[in-house]
Amino acid sequence: MKWPTFTDPAPNETYNFTAKVQDMRPLRVLIVIGLLFMAAFVWVYFQPANQGNAWLFGLLTVSVIFKLLRLLHEWYHYWNVRPSTPPRVSRVWTVDVLTTYCPGEPYEMVLNTLQAIQAMPYPHTTFLCDEADDPYLRQQCAALGVRHVTRTSRKDAKAGNINNALQQATGEICLVLDPDHVPVPNFLDQVLPYFEDASIGFVQCVQGYYNRKESVVAFGAAEQTYSFYGPMMTCMGNYGTAQAIGANCTFRRAALDSIGGHANGLSEDMHTAMRLHAKGWKSVYVPLPLSYGLVPATLSAYYKQQLKWARGTFELLFITFPKVFRGLSGRQRLHYGTLPIYYLLGVVQLIDLLIPICSLVQMQLPLYLDLPLFATVYLPLLATGFLIRQYAQRWLIERHEPGFHLVGGLLASGTWWVYVLGFIYTLLRVKVPYIPTPKDDKPRNNMILVLPNLLMCLASVVAIGYSTYEFGRFAHDNIYSRMLIGFALLNAAIMGINVLIGQEKLLVWISVRIRGLARRKSAVWSVRIMAWKARYGLYSWLRLSAIPLFGVVLLLATGMTIYTYQEHAGLPRHIRHANTQPFYVGAEPSVTLAAPSRIANPDHRLVVQHIGWPVGSSSPIQPILPESANQIPLLYLEPMPGQTHPQKAMLAFIQAMLAGKYNPVLEQFARTLNTYKHPVLVSFMPEFDDPAHPWGSEHEPTLRLYRQAWQYLVHFCQQRGTENVAWIWCPSRPSSITDHFPGNPYVDWLGLPILDDPAEAPDERGWSFASLYQIPRNTVRLHKSYSIRQKPILITHFGSVSGRLQPASWIQDGLTIIQERYPEVRGVVFDYPSPLLTKVMDNLPRN
Repeated sequence: MKWPTFTDPAPNETYNFTAKVQDMRPLRVLIVIGLLFMAAFVWVYFQPANQGNAWLFGLLTVSVIFKLLRLLHEWYHYWNVRPSTPPRVSRVWTVDVLTTYCPGEPYEMVLNTLQAIQAMPYPHTTFLCDEADDPYLRQQCAALGVRHVTRTSRKDAKAGNINNALQQATGEICLVLDPDHVPVPNFLDQVLPYFEDASIGFVQCVQGYYNRKESVVAFGAAEQTYSFYGPMMTCMGNYGTAQAIGANCTFRRAALDSIGGHANGLSEDMHTAMRLHAKGWKSVYVPLPLSYGLVPATLSAYYKQQLKWARGTFELLFITFPKVFRGLSGRQRLHYGTLPIYYLLGVVQLIDLLIPICSLVQMQLPLYLDLPLFATVYLPLLATGFLIRQYAQRWLIERHEPGFHLVGGLLASGTWWVYVLGFIYTLLRVKVPYIPTPKDDKPRNNMILVLPNLLMCLASVVAIGYSTYEFGRFAHDNIYSRMLIGFALLNAAIMGINVLIGQEKLLVWISVRIRGLARRKSAVWSVRIMAWKARYGLYSWLRLSAIPLFGVVLLLATGMTIYTYQEHAGLPRHIRHANTQPFYVGAEPSVTLAAPSRIANPDHRLVVQHIGWPVGSSSPIQPILPESANQIPLLYLEPMPGQTHPQKAMLAFIQAMLAGKYNPVLEQFARTLNTYKHPVLVSFMPEFDDPAHPWGSEHEPTLRLYRQAWQYLVHFCQQRGTENVAWIWCPSRPSSITDHFPGNPYVDWLGLPILDDPAEAPDERGWSFASLYQIPRNTVRLHKSYSIRQKPILITHFGSVSGRLQPASWIQDGLTIIQERYPEVRGVVFDYPSPLLTKVMDNLPRN
């Protein structure tokens, strides 16, 4: 690498940070309204009716709370972005500048930094803290006028090395620089004025990077720091919580001496700042890039750095923070209590990866939330957070920094397992050695380091495939299942990109080819320039247009709220995709269910009605529809052919229906359903293939006509806008499922009778629900029409007359196995009363 020098003072033409008083007012308005949006989201999210599977909901809640807290933490540090004003200089300070060297670090890098330090015009003494007592560096220090300091013990790593040199240093001010950090000439001139205030313990400045374009990892790692060193650290300076960064921090020597020197640890800079603040010393942040250093350029170097920081900050949170708590101010307690929590991001990202996988494998949802309502409360919050961040980019430090910072976000997402490891190491008290971030690490194609991400990528893809195969009836037609598949695909893509990021030699090869093509083809270079201009033009437009765009967000949020309110006032959430809703319960009119307060899901109780339709009569179909929107009518339309020649009467009835002779009756029926507005389940000629019913038949010609009649009825009602109707097709025999399915557009649910009645069984024995359900279930799963496998199932006759198990035990066992093994079953209709039915109802599955 060619080690750079910086001869221009800061700020220069690349400086982006602007500070205007009037810029704060619009941002604070955005934050206040964003808090209202957040409150609305939290209120809706935590409604008890929206809770899905308990474990998945709990995991999702942890993730949601963490993300909301991070958003609050970010907005808190946007509230007062105002740079400090330096006092008037009244004196000259004695200054020591210390940098370090560890064995194996490049000589050229260290010498380049020493030369830049010596080039600073402000009077100072330079120290090289050499852990290796390197003869070559000792010689070079003598030539440069640098004091060479070494030690025989390496206790406390970097902190011990600095403290050893402090025993020989006598300056009033001490600047600590990492050996890769090259200072600009006016570094000391920019920070020393703040020490005129005798209470200032240290002054921190921006940490810039000169190798950010070296690799994808370097680019992403640099992106992760832009907002922190821009608006957030500037605001910390106003809160009295400016954070010391060990790479380029300037200390008052008396402050360091008051805490016994530079603090040790894996996060020694944060430890030092914490102890200085607890001693009552104040800190200042200068939003100027006064030195430029190296950001990790390989995945190995980046992961080592992140593991060290995660382990070190968790150690400070659990061990040091309680000890210094009393000495800190309120804002400092909040600062040091929340800053290390960033590294819990790994645990939360692991949860985010597991939720879609577990949901798809079990076909369970963590949340039962109506999509329009969810969009109404979530999208405004999401858009507001995005616009606040874009608006705050006017306080980023250099002109290249604005953007969406997608590479940094992707890189952080792939670091989840490193952060989890740091957390586990803290809990188990596993020591991590202090190893300086490698400065000249070479690119390689990593496989071991990307293995956790590769496994998560494969697990997400396998979960999608398993869910599609096992629960195909819900995998495509259902918007909620498609969302889960979408989240799993997104996670797989993010993990896959991180696997690709780890293939550094491959990326270098691709980069060389692209650059070579750009040099040979002027058109390629022109396209790159145009893309660069378009990208930064977009960032600038978003930054300047954040307030007008927020006005659009408010209008859209208002419109969505009105729409959602009207939608809910007129029509509750649809039951067509029932696997996204609670479990539905009904009973034949002869069965008395428990009181609504004792039913697990009283808001979704099916009210069964058998409506006789006299054949040959033009009398209207008059269902009795419940007034409560919490009850869903299940209407069985049952033709009554009379006692004389019922088969001929039914055949004539179906033919007349297909000829349109019953259209006036159907027209009135459709108007009745449309007027009702609430969801309705309708079945025409239930168990049409059972000759025990007056309308039933075993004859193939009649069954084919029946299928046509079903299609005619459904199409007739659909044309008249009966969108609140879900059609439940109820065959009684598995063969009918295979031979007479009306087709996907005409069926929303399948209704299957599963009744344990030894008198009807060939062997006159009683059987469990699982045994009775197996044959119709397999028939559905193996059906040639894939669409039938996407339908929720209602057990239209659920119960036991007698047999090996008592009816209550049969019911309870059946409900348990439905919950554990048959997620496609979304409701049951009890067929026989049971003295223990009330007790069993309390254990109904919720999802």
